[in-house]
Amino acid sequence: MKGLAGNRRGSEHPRTALVLSGGGARAAYQVGVLRGLADLGVFSHDRSPVDIIVGASAGAINAASLAAHADDVVAGIASLEAVWGGLQPRQVFRTDIRSLGSIGMRWVRDLSFGGALHHVTPKSLLDTAPLWTLLAKHLPLARIDDNVAAGALRALAVSATDLYTSTGIVFLDGRSDLPLWQRGRWLVERARIGVPHLVASSAIPIFFPSVEIDGRHLGDGCIRNTAPLSPAINLGADRIIAVGVREAGRAPERPGTIGRPPPTVAQIAGVLLDAVMLDAIEVDIEHSERVNASVLRCGTSDGHNPFRWIDVLWVSPSRPFGAIAAELSDHIPRIVRYLLRGLGSDEAATELASYLLFDGTFCRRLMALGRADIERRQDEVRRFFAGGTAPHEMDHTRRPPRGTAGAAR
Repeated sequence: MKGLAGNRRGSEHPRTALVLSGGGARAAYQVGVLRGLADLGVFSHDRSPVDIIVGASAGAINAASLAAHADDVVAGIASLEAVWGGLQPRQVFRTDIRSLGSIGMRWVRDLSFGGALHHVTPKSLLDTAPLWTLLAKHLPLARIDDNVAAGALRALAVSATDLYTSTGIVFLDGRSDLPLWQRGRWLVERARIGVPHLVASSAIPIFFPSVEIDGRHLGDGCIRNTAPLSPAINLGADRIIAVGVREAGRAPERPGTIGRPPPTVAQIAGVLLDAVMLDAIEVDIEHSERVNASVLRCGTSDGHNPFRWIDVLWVSPSRPFGAIAAELSDHIPRIVRYLLRGLGSDEAATELASYLLFDGTFCRRLMALGRADIERRQDEVRRFFAGGTAPHEMDHTRRPPRGTAGAAR
């Protein structure tokens, strides 16, 4: 199918950013969304509207792969499909009894005798040494410089968190004239993004170990990432396609958990991971909608409104991943299932399993869902990529169309 977007080297098209959130194994859904966009002609072998790519946690891995293939995004998508579709847990973390048993014994020792020994060793529940090998093998990160030089990519931004200072860090790789900015407890640094940055960004709290870079111990990029759209906006995006990894929804009018026993550690951990990994992008989308509404009410030409209109297309799963993870729970390595049962029942651990189920069958199911979700919304997607209305051309009496939003940071 002929591409919907013009050649990226043209001067007419709006600057477009792709924002990929985190979520462990859930990030396979993003690859399905990308394949769906390619099916619609948004991406082709020599055409792509995306100038800026932003990723956090496992989304940073997908983002870096696309940046490395910015001159042929379809090839990059195919590479991601092959990796995620053939994934096995042992390629992400060590699953042998010896390694996991050693980790378990250290946890028991430190929790039981740490106060007496006055010494606690650095630890996590899993050892992600295999992930380093997997990424080094499949990500041609050296090509990012070539793509920037050729004009196929403006910027790649990857976030991480300093676990000692609680400072968020945006590692920025791209053109030399990229702006740097400040935002609260965030640092923005130029870097040649490599495997250590990606492993650090995707280090799920407690489960995966931190990574030391330049003397700092870094963890998951979602921990401090309360405004996932911000890097794209600060890098000059006119429109953003943001891909989440949790179905959109609202809180029930009446809680359905009244009368249940107190939650287990697994249930609490699942809620915490949801809050850390998944909630921020929904909140930021809502904030962007409010900002766009402000732009529509006040306009931008009188100089009194500091905000600008930005189209945002938010894509999120049409069904929850927990049910899929429950169906495939036997694909989690036996020793890992044993450890998760120590935190709660199989049912309670399902949410955790959806983050850790780095299994090809599970990932292919998520990719198929992402592709189907784009097909289902193809008319909306086509309108989004055919749009790009400048603020001075907008009808300020209309409401923001469903599925789009805007912001300024």
